[in-house]
Amino acid sequence: MDAQDPGELLYAYKPIPANPMSVALLILLVIVTVVIGPVAAYPEGLWPLNGICFLPLGLLLVAMVLFKPNPTYVYENGIEVSLPLWRRLLGQEKDFRWDQIRDIYPASYEVAGSFMSPFASSAGTLVHAGIGLETTDGRRLLVRFTPGAIRAFRAESEGFLGAMAAIRDRFDRHGEPMVRTAKTFSDAEVLAMQASAREPLVSIVGVFFAFFLPPTIVAAVFLAASYENVPLSALLALAALALALVPPAFSMGSTLRRSERRNELLSELSKFQESLRERARSP
Repeated sequence: MDAQDPGELLYAYKPIPANPMSVALLILLVIVTVVIGPVAAYPEGLWPLNGICFLPLGLLLVAMVLFKPNPTYVYENGIEVSLPLWRRLLGQEKDFRWDQIRDIYPASYEVAGSFMSPFASSAGTLVHAGIGLETTDGRRLLVRFTPGAIRAFRAESEGFLGAMAAIRDRFDRHGEPMVRTAKTFSDAEVLAMQASAREPLVSIVGVFFAFFLPPTIVAAVFLAASYENVPLSALLALAALALALVPPAFSMGSTLRRSERRNELLSELSKFQESLRERARSP
């Protein structure tokens, strides 16, 4: 058998071409650019600012093309993982044979950038299940699946369930382990990890401070400038804007770091549970 031959196709998953946040932003920009902009810029019509108004829409369309993912294919002898177009253009590897993979398990992630939103992540319910792959040379890969709905703390989409079932069946038929390097946890440790993962990434108080302070900061800067008889200028406005962005930027950065730690914790727990499943099925 050719070592490069992927073998029989066991499962195929085609992700949506653009994430929901991109589509929502596209609709907003179309409305602003084609409807609200021309009305506000009357009598210039559809080309206010000499057509520069179309630049944000064009940049978004280019970004959507660059982030368009390829399908995920599960084969008898390997897997082709989904990657955005820009990563494929840079030559990132997407085809792997199973002998290159040491661990395969359900992995956790947030979808569509929701980890960057303290408003959304404060609910603690935006974790979704993908497939984690760890290669023999130490690389970590994540195969993502578009969730159909947020029904529970850990949403498992039809795509994830189908792909995971195909991979488990393949390894069960060959009598090979999917997980080789899982840590072992006691029942008490498992419960503690689950409880920790359910905690909000940021408190509601932190959310309000992060996103309601900016207008106050801008107002304070302008009031201070008026009190000191400093004339309003573009430079002053930019300085006020820069100061106003500090609280939300700090909050989103903190949320991202906590999200990454939570996903690592849940993935380690999933790897351990996958190893238990394999031990229970072994004769």
